[in-house]
Amino acid sequence: MKIKRLFLLISILCFSLTFTACGESLYTMSDEEEAIIVAYASKAVSKFNKNQTIGIANARVKPGELDEDYEATSEGTTENQEEEATEPEIDPVTGEPIITDSDETEGLEETVEDGSTDSTSQGLSFTKAMDIEGVEFTCLEFDVSTEYKTNNFALTSVSGKQYVVLSIEAKNTTDKSIDFSQFSKKTYSLSLNGGEKTNNQYTPLSNDLANYNGILAAGDTKSFVLVFLFSNSSVENISSLELFVTSDGTTRGTTI
Repeated sequence: MKIKRLFLLISILCFSLTFTACGESLYTMSDEEEAIIVAYASKAVSKFNKNQTIGIANARVKPGELDEDYEATSEGTTENQEEEATEPEIDPVTGEPIITDSDETEGLEETVEDGSTDSTSQGLSFTKAMDIEGVEFTCLEFDVSTEYKTNNFALTSVSGKQYVVLSIEAKNTTDKSIDFSQFSKKTYSLSLNGGEKTNNQYTPLSNDLANYNGILAAGDTKSFVLVFLFSNSSVENISSLELFVTSDGTTRGTTI
């Protein structure tokens, strides 16, 4: 009986403490304090948003920043703010960085017509662009005509177009013969005045550089040609020629 009475007294005491509001009252926050907590919570959530590539690492609020008439100034700019200014703009829908035209073109390699990438080093010499060790290359001249003929071969005229023929000299500067068959997969394209760009024309000529697979003896010099076809408008007032040599997926450019 005593145990039952003791248990009843303890229950009544606990009930009384629960409903008599004993203890300290809850802290009442000001409007500014509530705004700070809301700002911190929203920034903390956005920091861990999987669709947002850049989270906010600092939830501090500047004095007066929550006021309606607050205006940001450039005074007191911190290093962190300067770093934030360089970060890409985020698309509010996808959460992905917005890439501008300048971002897309920066460091971008040009894709040439055969699908390889153009990692050209502009200003290379003709010899460097050809990249055949021990052989010096020189473009002696170029000729423009409506048709191209040799003793046993002819490229007939094409309406609205003209041929540009490069006369090239190659010299073996080594004391060993050089087999050109290992370089037969090189391809060539030519640009006039920094504009129209076209690949070389196929010819069965034995001195066509694009098809030559013979042997260049030590110390020997051989004359070659490369033939290209351009529109009439492109060959008017030619001021510059740029030759592009592609091999093993790499293109090297040289100004002739």
